[in-house]
Amino acid sequence: MTLDTVISGCVVYYLESSDGLDDQRLAIVEDCLRDLDGLTAELEADCQPYFLRLRELGEMLLHVQSSP
Repeated sequence: MTLDTVISGCVVYYLESSDGLDDQRLAIVEDCLRDLDGLTAELEADCQPYFLRLRELGEMLLHVQSSP
């Protein structure tokens, strides 16, 4: 699976679930963010904005999940 598929799947799950993300999905998003950190600098400049926005989406998902 691709990083954008995984992160967007977690977003959909979050939006459709009254309980939010479970521990497994939180760990998956965190893993995706680490992967993005490792590869973003290696991408061509015209591809970087997409993956930086994808990373921001993952960060927002983790932030909203941890908010009271």
